[in-house]
Amino acid sequence: MIRKTIKVSNITCAQCAKSIESYFNDLPDVNAQVLVTSKKVIFNYDESKYDQDKLGDHLRVIGYYPIFNNEDQIKAKKKDLIDLIIAGILTFPLLWTMFVHLGIDIYVPSFLMDGYVQWAIATPILFYVGRRFFVQTYHQIRGKNLGMDALVVLGTSAAYIYSIYTTLTYDAHAGHAMPDLYFETTAVIIFMVMLGNFFENRVKEKTSNALQSLISLGAKEARIRKNGVDVMVPVDEVKPGDLMIVLANEKVALDGIIENGSSYIDEAMITGEPMPAFREPGMKVIGSTMNTVNTLEIRVTAVGSDTILANIIKTVEDTALIKPKAQRIADKIASLFVPVVVLISITVFLLWVFVIDGGHQVSHAFAPAIAVLVISCPCALGLATPTSISVGSGIAFKEGILYKGGEFFEIANKISAIAFDKTGTLTTGHPELSDFLGDKETLKFAASLEKHSNHPIASAITDAYEGNLLEVADFSVLLGKGISGTIEGRIVYVGSPNLIKELGLTHSFDHLSYQNQGKTVFFTVIDQVVVNMMAVTDPMKESAKAVIDELKRRKITPYMITGDQERTARYIAKELGIEHVFYEVLPHEKAEKILEIQKEGHVVAFVGDGINDAPALKMADVGFAVGSGSDIAIDTSDVTLMSMDLGLVIKAIDLSLATLKNIYLNFFWAFAYNIVMIPLAAIGLLNPSLAGIGMGFSSIMVVLNALSLNLFRFKNITPGGIKE
Repeated sequence: MIRKTIKVSNITCAQCAKSIESYFNDLPDVNAQVLVTSKKVIFNYDESKYDQDKLGDHLRVIGYYPIFNNEDQIKAKKKDLIDLIIAGILTFPLLWTMFVHLGIDIYVPSFLMDGYVQWAIATPILFYVGRRFFVQTYHQIRGKNLGMDALVVLGTSAAYIYSIYTTLTYDAHAGHAMPDLYFETTAVIIFMVMLGNFFENRVKEKTSNALQSLISLGAKEARIRKNGVDVMVPVDEVKPGDLMIVLANEKVALDGIIENGSSYIDEAMITGEPMPAFREPGMKVIGSTMNTVNTLEIRVTAVGSDTILANIIKTVEDTALIKPKAQRIADKIASLFVPVVVLISITVFLLWVFVIDGGHQVSHAFAPAIAVLVISCPCALGLATPTSISVGSGIAFKEGILYKGGEFFEIANKISAIAFDKTGTLTTGHPELSDFLGDKETLKFAASLEKHSNHPIASAITDAYEGNLLEVADFSVLLGKGISGTIEGRIVYVGSPNLIKELGLTHSFDHLSYQNQGKTVFFTVIDQVVVNMMAVTDPMKESAKAVIDELKRRKITPYMITGDQERTARYIAKELGIEHVFYEVLPHEKAEKILEIQKEGHVVAFVGDGINDAPALKMADVGFAVGSGSDIAIDTSDVTLMSMDLGLVIKAIDLSLATLKNIYLNFFWAFAYNIVMIPLAAIGLLNPSLAGIGMGFSSIMVVLNALSLNLFRFKNITPGGIKE
């Protein structure tokens, strides 16, 4: 299945989304999901049966207009603006007559009060400018999913038809005045709804700024070497395995592995790290990052939807599709909304005709019935969640946090325990030589030998030595104990205390005190003499202690689950203030430990980075993957932390809570609006034309409230503690 995102110009609310989704999901080998806030449809389809053009044709069939390029977008905006201007020009004279109906003493030309003139003016507004409402209502009826468009069509059509009937049956020679007409109601409702949509669309564009900025990061062309010649090629035509040449101060177009050259890569837009990262042959580079120093030759490893940037965009898009429980309830209410409102409108009409007005003036009953139809707005309910999550996700991404769906927004405030992996999560995952005892000249023997080892700790020793390495002969690995070789005709060993025992050697170094600190101890032996002792440690992350302290302050219990030995695990836990420690845990057992914690009544989050953390990330109620970790860990998590900063855990929780509060405030506004406005319209206190303004205003308020999330300020976790 191929994934494709298509922008659609006239998606206005959740009911539009349901119409599109139900239509495509009834077709074979294709499904659609709609991002209301960014007006996009995400398709997953069989490429042998569909392509972009066919999907666009299907959208047009149901009254929606796809935008495939910038030119289409400009045309769509221009078309909407022209319709709005036409509606405004034609509505103004009818709006003038409305003041007379409201009892305001104002001069109005007599010909404008003529029913036939009003009929002529209102007709193009209803059937030309308002054609979109009829088309979309038709498809909503077919999809059994009525929305705002249906209410607009019912309200405006009822006012239009009643006014025609009144105009045709009016007898000018009977000596009485022209009765109330509602042509201006038809015109004003359509104009005001379109004006509301116009402003709402402009505001919505700001909710998807993060996604737009992400998309804009991608390069359009790549310099590819073909037959010894470098040519610029559109990125869509590049294939995995092609050799890409990236000059200094040029964007890395696609993901790949460096084959030749070394440079500093600015990855801030992806990882959030401010300092450029050094990259050399054999290292991976990420598409859309910036090469700052030297020319690089890079073998392309991923193109199109397989790139890291494409996957981040996919994640941000999918996050906007999250539907917490409250939104699912709201969707059910919205699906019943239109039939209930129509029923209320009919009831109001009948009450006014037979009870309130005593059967004298049908026209008196018409205004409140139409006002009920028009003031009601299911859009605000449908927009409550996606607008807030879109804004929240954008803010999070700028901080280096990727929300990935699931129920994180609902669960975050319930988390009562967080379990951490040790290596690469609480610690940096990059061992360092912390202590060296003995003759410093002998370090070159240890480094020369370790250079031939692929053990993770070997690099800690070689990195600590800056001189020239010596030639090594007869290199051998002593499994579980160390390594050996011949250097300058001397037999050299680098190994653990167990190796020293096996060799029957003695030394004066106090290695136990270092091991009690959780450090790994190695000795260098030259010609059966122990010449030095080295202690290697995996340093704790700077923010780890402050994060643990903050969690405990919030009554969230920290746990540590590690495969490391007991002594090291307990030392690290003690340093960080973690009282609950599981050590020497095998990869598949980590998930079992999470289950044990859950059985104690906790809602558990797990923070990890490795392949062996994937089962635990999946088992936990919420999984946090450190972005520098494995792809599998990231894929199985609910939240990805795109930098090594552990403080992002706190930031992710805090922002999700703020987003959830914002969603609930949106729901409060949406429900309160309808609960207050529908009764006001029913008792005749709300003119139908003013109701058209209110309908648009309700959705705008929800979007503006979502944008208020931009005022959220993170608490910064530093080694010294938390800062506002």
